Amino acid sequence: MFLFFLWCSAIAQELPIDPKATVETINLYRNLKKLMSKGIMFGHQDDLAYGYNWKYENGRSDIKDVTGDFPAVYGWELGRLELDQAVNLDSVPFDRMKQFIRDGYKRGGVITISWHLNNPLTGKTAWDPAPGTVVSILPGGEKHDLYKSWLDKVASFLNDLKGPANEFIPIIFRPFHELNGSWFWWGKNHCTPEQLILLYRFTVSYLRDEKNIHHLLYAFNTDRFTTQLEYLERYPGDAWVDVIGFDIYQRSNNHEQF
Repeated sequence: MFLFFLWCSAIAQELPIDPKATVETINLYRNLKKLMSKGIMFGHQDDLAYGYNWKYENGRSDIKDVTGDFPAVYGWELGRLELDQAVNLDSVPFDRMKQFIRDGYKRGGVITISWHLNNPLTGKTAWDPAPGTVVSILPGGEKHDLYKSWLDKVASFLNDLKGPANEFIPIIFRPFHELNGSWFWWGKNHCTPEQLILLYRFTVSYLRDEKNIHHLLYAFNTDRFTTQLEYLERYPGDAWVDVIGFDIYQRSNNHEQF
């Protein structure tokens, strides 16, 4: 899987959407903009946790084994945090994940976080596309309070991510990724564009304005697409997005299928 992030040049913003963003978060935002003209930052999901024939070896990384250096981008996943489980859906312990994030940050790496949260309406996995799930967690919905309690747990996790000077570690957070697909309960066949936009905006507002989380850059992250109209159909607006991106998987050997 390839994940591409782009600085939102169309927005022409010099600062993140959070007016209270930390200095480190502002620096990350500006550095991403500068680096766009210099090349591609290579990343790896769960890079420090496990790899080819190894698990939890201090300082180990498949990327480092192959190239001699650690990746520029480290991806991590919060799925199952909302359930108070000790490990995420990839069996990475959350306490170790926090340390891996600190380690990557100290090396100068960029940290991204995704969240395959369970279906709050049915209690099943993120891949359970039950009708009405998105509506159920919007303000006024029957599961809205449950969703807020899950966001509280995410906020608590994020508040524990601090660097060597006790500064908050800046994170690229990509909620509801691959939202133009239909394999997750927030996918295009299971809610309207308007409903997804409301959910995205509420999530940003709750973390930023209610929980006072100010070290996030918010990413709008789709799956593959064919037109600009398709890509932007569920875009929540420039005031709610710092970084745009998309996921690309090798679904066949035909490059035209990417």
